[in-house]
Amino acid sequence: MFPPERKATILIVDDSELVRNSTSDIIKELGYTPLTTDNGEECIALLGSQKVDLVLLDIDIPGTNGMELLSDIRAHHFSVPVVMTSGSGDIMHAAHSLKIGAYQYLIKPVNPEKLEATLKNALSESKLRQKVKLFSAVITRSPVNIAITDKEGTLEYVNPAFSRLTGYSYKEAIGQNPRILKSGEQPESYYKELWDTITAGKVWHGQFHNRKKNGELYWEDAIICPIADHTGKISHFISLKQDISLRKQEQDALAESERRFEELSDLLPQPVFECDLQGKITYSNSLGFEAFGYTREDLENGVSSLMLFAPEDRERTMMNMRNRLSGIPFEDHEYTALKKDGTRFPVLVYTARILRDGKPVGIRGIVLDITDRKHTEETLQQLNQTLELRVEERTKELNISHQQMILQDKLASIGQLAAGIAHELNNPINFVRINFATLKADIADLQEILAKYRDVTKKMDEGSDAKEELQKLHQMEDSLSINQLLDEIPEIFAESQRGFERITTIIGSMRNFSFRHDMDQMVLFDLNRGVRETLIIARNEYRDYASIETRLEELPPIACNPEQINQVLLNLIINSSHAIRSLKSSTKGKITIHTHADKEKVYCTITDNGPGIKPEVQSRIFEPFFTTKEPGVGTGLGLSISYDIIVHKHEGTLDVYCPPEGGTVFTITLPIRQHTQSREP
Repeated sequence: MFPPERKATILIVDDSELVRNSTSDIIKELGYTPLTTDNGEECIALLGSQKVDLVLLDIDIPGTNGMELLSDIRAHHFSVPVVMTSGSGDIMHAAHSLKIGAYQYLIKPVNPEKLEATLKNALSESKLRQKVKLFSAVITRSPVNIAITDKEGTLEYVNPAFSRLTGYSYKEAIGQNPRILKSGEQPESYYKELWDTITAGKVWHGQFHNRKKNGELYWEDAIICPIADHTGKISHFISLKQDISLRKQEQDALAESERRFEELSDLLPQPVFECDLQGKITYSNSLGFEAFGYTREDLENGVSSLMLFAPEDRERTMMNMRNRLSGIPFEDHEYTALKKDGTRFPVLVYTARILRDGKPVGIRGIVLDITDRKHTEETLQQLNQTLELRVEERTKELNISHQQMILQDKLASIGQLAAGIAHELNNPINFVRINFATLKADIADLQEILAKYRDVTKKMDEGSDAKEELQKLHQMEDSLSINQLLDEIPEIFAESQRGFERITTIIGSMRNFSFRHDMDQMVLFDLNRGVRETLIIARNEYRDYASIETRLEELPPIACNPEQINQVLLNLIINSSHAIRSLKSSTKGKITIHTHADKEKVYCTITDNGPGIKPEVQSRIFEPFFTTKEPGVGTGLGLSISYDIIVHKHEGTLDVYCPPEGGTVFTITLPIRQHTQSREP
C-alpha cells in the first residue's frame, strides 16, 4: 500500500495581514497547506528549513522588495516556483519578474479561480521539471552506456558512460552512426537481424564485439528499444549497453578451465565422475566410459549412478551418498561395481561434495579398480599362513639369540671384573697363607719346647737332678716369648676365620650372580640382596674412585628374574664408577644407592657425582651400540640390554636424569607382583 500523497505547501509572503489571512483561507479550500510570513529574511529561512512547493510573493513588501527577494531565492538555488502578486498592473514589473524567474504574475485581489488554475499548473510543471531533472541525473550518472538515435540510426544523445567506454566525446559522437564502433568481427547478417527487429517495433537483445576509438576491442551486452511518437510511429531508438569484457574473459577462462579439467581427467589412470543431487551421472572421463562400458550417448540419455553398483550394494551406496551430501564422514568405500554388460569387479570409490555458494549441488568422485589388489590379498593371505609359522620359529630363534646376547653381556661383565674379583679373593687368601706360615713356625717352637719339657719330666721321673735342664728350659721360654706366642695363636685363628668368611662371601656372590634361571622364569627376590651382592662383585671397579653410600629401606619381595636384575645393577654401578674415574680427580667421588617402595612398585636410584650426560645424547643412551666412552672401551650394549630387561621383560621403567649441578641419576622402577610360587633360594 502506497503512502498518502503529501499536500503541497504554499508559502505566502505579504506585508498585509488581511491579504495573508484571506489568501490562506483560499489555499486551504483548494486543498493545500498554507505557510505565511511578512518579510524576506524569514522567507529565505523557511525555504531553507522546510519543504515548500510554491511561493506567493508580494512585489511590494517592505525592506527587501519582491523583485530583490525573487533574485535572492534564485541566488540560493531554490528551484521552487514563485508566483508574483501586486496591487499594480504595471506591465514592466510583470515582464521583469517573469524574466528573472517568476512563474506567473497575478493582480491583487487575486481571483480564487485564477489562483487555483495558476497553482495547479505551476505545481504540475514543477513536478514535471523535477522528474525531468531526476531522469536527466539518472541517465547522466548511470554506469550503463546509454545512446539515443533518430529513426535513421544517427546518434542524437550519448551519456558520459558511453564516452568513458568508447573514448568518443559527446561532441564527437553526436551526428555519427553507431557503426563507428564496429570491429568487423561480426557478420553483416547479425546487424541486419538487429535492424529488422527494432524497425519492426520489437526489442533486440544481444552482444557486440566492438572497437573503441583507440582501437581496443571490447564486448558489450546491449538492449535496443524503439521509441514511438504521439502518432505511434517510431521516432527514435534507445540502446542500453554494458561492458562485459571482464565477464567474457571469465567465461573464456572458465571454458578453458573446463577443457583443461577434461583433458587432465582423461590423463588419470582411474575413472572420474560427477553426479547431481538425484544421483544422475553428469560427467565421466574417458576411462570411466571404458571401465563401465557406457557411451557418451548413454550419458546424454541419462545414467543413474546406482546402475554402476551391484544390486546388493545399492542401498548402502544411497546411504553413503546422503552422508556425503550432508557432510557426515564414513569409512566404507569398498563396493562391487557393475558394468553395462553385467560384469562385476571390486572397486574403491572416494567422493567429495560439489559446492556452489556454500551449498552442495552434487558429488564428484574417483573409482579405483582393486581387482589386482584383491588377487594380491588372497595370495598374501596364503603366504601369511606360511609366514606366520616362519615368524613364530624366527621369533623363538631371536629370543634364544637375545638370551645369548644378555648372557654374553653378563659374561663380558664378569670377564671385565675377573681381575678385580681375583684380587678380592687373593687378599684374604694371602692373609690366611701368611697366618698359616706364622702358625707353622709357632707350632714348631711349641713342639721344640714341648720336647724339652718331656726330657725334663723323664729325668725327674727317673729321680735324676733336672735343675740345670729346667733352668735352660726357662731360658728357652724367654727366648721364644712363649707367653706372647700363646696369646697370638687365637688371634691368628680368628683373623684366618674372617679371611675364610670373606672368601665364602665373594664366592657366594659369584655363585648367585652366575646362577641362570630360564629366560622367562620369575621368582620372588629381595632387591636389596641384589644390591649388596652386586657391590661385592663390583668392589674392585669402584673402590679406588668412589665411596659407596647405601640407603636400603625395607622392601617387599618382587617377582623377577634375579640374574637379569643383578646384571642391570652391575651395569649401572660400573657406568657410575667409570664416569667418576673419567674426571681424573685426586679425591674419590661418591655413588649413592637408595631403595624404597610404595604399594605398587619398588624403586632403586643410583646416583653419582660424575660429569653427567650431555643433553644432546641423553635420548640415545639406551640405543644399542651407542656409547659415550672412548673407542675400545665398552660395547655400547650395557644400557640397551638393561633397558630391555627392565622395560620389556619386567614391565618396569628405567629413567635417567642429569641435575644442573652435575652427575647422573638412574632410576629403576619395578612392579610388585606376588603371583609366582617360586622363591629365590
